[in-house]
This record gives sequence, structure tokens and C-alpha cells, in this order.
Amino acid sequence: MTQSITLTDGQGRPVDWWVQDQVAAGRWREETIPADVVGLARPMTVFRARRKTNLIMFAWHGDEQTFCPPMWSDLAIGSGACGLGCRSCFLMLTHRVRRDPTRHLLYDNLDDFRRAAERWLIDPQRRPQHTLGVGIDRSDSLLYERVAPHVHNLAPLFGEPRFNPRGNPLILLTKTANTSSLDDIDTAHRHAIKVTFSLNPEAIADLWEGKYEDGSRITPQVAHRVEAAKHAQDLGFEVRARIDPILTPEGWEEHYRAFFAEIKRLGIHFTYYTLGTFRQKNDQLAAWGAYWGLAPMEWQPEPGEMVKHGTHEHLPAERRLAIYTAVRDMIRAELPGARVSLCKETNDVRKAAGLCNADCNCLVSPRPQPAGERIPLLDMRG
Repeated sequence: MTQSITLTDGQGRPVDWWVQDQVAAGRWREETIPADVVGLARPMTVFRARRKTNLIMFAWHGDEQTFCPPMWSDLAIGSGACGLGCRSCFLMLTHRVRRDPTRHLLYDNLDDFRRAAERWLIDPQRRPQHTLGVGIDRSDSLLYERVAPHVHNLAPLFGEPRFNPRGNPLILLTKTANTSSLDDIDTAHRHAIKVTFSLNPEAIADLWEGKYEDGSRITPQVAHRVEAAKHAQDLGFEVRARIDPILTPEGWEEHYRAFFAEIKRLGIHFTYYTLGTFRQKNDQLAAWGAYWGLAPMEWQPEPGEMVKHGTHEHLPAERRLAIYTAVRDMIRAELPGARVSLCKETNDVRKAAGLCNADCNCLVSPRPQPAGERIPLLDMRG
């Protein structure tokens, strides 16, 4: 996407003035990655840098009304929106003018991230059900794996019991079809890696995922991403689906029914389906998208329809409940036994939907701990 030249203030500075200052000062290095390396139709420009502190981030995303268990952390492999240009991406708000949503800031000091993960795994407070995400809330886990191979770097740690005695899993989340980048992960380590795909029917994805200025989509077609999920499953990885945000243009139900029928036809066994409706932290999101020159979403809630409920602005509770129950029933009709949960949703909506569980993307059921088992603390740097 061509960089906008919208002025930020009366001083005549371009929209990316702060970003360019970092490049000029030598703190960031601009790089263009070939299309076949990122798995997209066109090359992608990023900034590369070292991350010095807070390599693993933790934040509780719930409150007394909103369910989000404080049991997962995130490897901060990047900063700002991941570069796929999704028009409802909350990461545009995390740094505002200090990040360009079309040019991700990618951290590549892999040895430091590995050492941070080593410390995370042997923390005596860690429990088997705790998980570590690879840029779940800060990047895309597989978009840049071929240039900054964080998953390859951590797979031996998480896959080996001597390093990971509690069996904590590594959680990936991607909108790409880049699972071929996992082909050479040691088969003995694949059990520890859970590969989640952010998916929607193609017609729904087209309403909000990123587009180039000519209107073509940045993200791969959903059919290619579903095929990539099947490939990861065939490699022996556990695969999961995050259907979020569910959008409801006219005819949306038929799009979702056909989508789940296709998943069944392909023989994909997502262990979890985590659902979310459109939500945002505040109403500045559209303004910051426009600031950076992103096109608006092609589906929007009705004016004044969004309400503050728990940690987010949502559609009204009764509308969310109707959407969740419809999609829940579609999944169960096509895929009996599927585990369905809600993402960052309020307790009253969860209860009304009959989905008061923790079968959600960022978590894992705890491994039974044999009575009297002692978990050793290991020095893995020797």
C-alpha cells in the first residue's frame, strides 16, 4: 500500500514522520521482504529492530464482567499492526502515530527471546495450563517466520520435557497460509505447538481484512488458509480456529453454513472454535485507520448501535447472543462434538449462550499432575 502523505499538524509533517525519525536515527532498519517469503501476492515492507525489554508480555484482558482467564502470556515478536492492513485492528491504537499499520516493526533478536522463554518455562509460578503465544496480540505468528523464525527458535524448548517439564504449549495465531514454513519442525516437538487460524467465510473476510489501493486483498484467500490448516494437521500439529469478528451483512448465515460444511468436507478437525463478534476498545479506531490511509470497513454496525459492556464496546448483548447461538448451532450441526467458546465476552452472554467454558484459543486443558511429582528447575543455558 502506498504511504499516505496526509499532514499530521500545522507543521506540515507527513503521517509517518515519527516512524521515519526512527529510521533516520538508525534505531529501525527498513527492509522489503519478497512476496514468496511472506506468502502474499506482493512484497511487504517492514522495519527491523532489537527489542531490549519486556520480551514476554502479560496483561489481563478481563474484568468482573468479561471472561478472559489471566493464564496466557505473549511473546512480543513485533509492535503495532502486523502489516496485513485489517481495518478493524486494535493494534492501530496501541502506539498511534508511533507505528505504521502497513509497515510492521519486527523484532529479530532471537537469542534474547529464547532466553526469555527459558526463564518463563522454569518460573516456579508457572502451571501446566499456562500458555505462551507467539505475537498473538502483537503480530502474526507465521507471516514473518521465514525471516525471523521465532517458532523454529522455540520449538525445541517447548517440545522437550527436560526444558518444559510442565508441558506448557506454544500458541500460534495467523491469517496466512504459511504452514509450509513448519515442515522442518522436528516431529518430536510438534505436539507442543498449537496452530490457530483466524478465519471467516471469504465474503465476510473481504469486508474487513486489508486491501491494497487497487481493492485486491492483502491476506490470502480463505480457501488457501483452510488448505494450510489441513496441511498443519497432516504434519501432526493441533489446529484451532478463531472465528472473529463475526460480521452480519445480509445473507451472512448462508456464508457461515457453507464455510463450516467445507471444513467438514476437507476433514479438518479444529480442536477449538473461538467465536467473537465485532468489538473495539473505543471509537477512535476508525479515525486512526483513516489517519493512516486505510479504507473503511465495508460492513459497519448501525450508528449508535455499539454499547460499552465489560471491557469493550460491543453490539448489544441480545444481538451478540443471537449471533453466537446461530453460529454455535451451525458448527455443532456440521461438526458434532466441536468445542465452541467465546473470546473476551461478558459472563451474562456466555451463560445465556450456554458457553461457560474455557475451551478458548489461548488456553489448554491442564495435564494431570501425578501425586508427589516434583518439577525440577533446570539451567538450560549450559
